[in-house]
Amino acid sequence: MASVQISSRKPSVAAQAKKLRLSCLLTQEELAVAAGVTREEVNRLEHGFPLVLDSKRKILKELWSRKMEK
Repeated sequence: MASVQISSRKPSVAAQAKKLRLSCLLTQEELAVAAGVTREEVNRLEHGFPLVLDSKRKILKELWSRKMEK
């Protein structure tokens, strides 16, 4: 008899950031300009790669403010 495992893991910050960016209809470049970071930093965050904490904070702060405008 096969057992079924149900994952209760939350989506990663990377997945949530990308989902939120797309729901705001922003490109990585547009988000980068608005947050004052490079597009490569947005890309690193969305793929879960190491990123300077200040850059991560700027990106997430911009995404959160866009979400609150909706």
